[in-house]
Amino acid sequence: MKLKPLHSILIVTVLLACSAWASYSSYNHTRQDIVNDMNQALAQTLATKTEGWITPDTIHDYRSHLKLKALKECSFVYYAIDDNHKELSSRKMKWQKGNKPLEFQSYATCSAASIFSMSDQRTSGILSLLALLWTIYSIIYFKHHHKNIKKLGNLVLCETNQSFYDLHNQPVKLTPMQEQLMRMFFHADNHQLSKQKICNALWPKKPDASETLYTLIRRLKPIAEEKGNLEIISERGKDYQLRVRS
Repeated sequence: MKLKPLHSILIVTVLLACSAWASYSSYNHTRQDIVNDMNQALAQTLATKTEGWITPDTIHDYRSHLKLKALKECSFVYYAIDDNHKELSSRKMKWQKGNKPLEFQSYATCSAASIFSMSDQRTSGILSLLALLWTIYSIIYFKHHHKNIKKLGNLVLCETNQSFYDLHNQPVKLTPMQEQLMRMFFHADNHQLSKQKICNALWPKKPDASETLYTLIRRLKPIAEEKGNLEIISERGKDYQLRVRS
């Protein structure tokens, strides 16, 4: 089965889409891990907290409970504020000592780039690499394939199997004699052949093959017109030329 450009593009698109989805999924998973880590660290900190003030010891205690090393320098504890902030934050947690209930919340000043660097992008990287390798393979394939085809009008000659196809890559049905003549036209300079050259190639043992050639040309013309938008014209009764219909 021949690889079509559309198929190659679809495969690359699917690989890149899967890579983007894997990357985004890993990013969100890491973001949630950060929030979960802040939740548990804050809960442990408040469980042993004895005063309502936030002190350096509070921050130190909180950061000692964090499991993600990257958070230890960019996460801190503060009094719960409005939910409209843009930073990553834990859930609000109530703390009460005596008659003074307070709400605390932990925050992280991680940028999107920092979260991305913390996430596991191996799956996304592998998929992106596959997309790159497939693109390189496709370029090499079509470059090589292009060398093995000749195109005239809407008709394509595949040099590999010496067969003719339309622009939709569908085989064009020709008799062996018609196919041989069409190959001669495709390979000839200016797609022009002398009557004598055709007769010598197709009917080498026949003294006069003019009528046979005429019949062959007559039956080939409608096929060339319908499948390839081509016409076969006679040049002064001695030469025949295959050309795109004007």
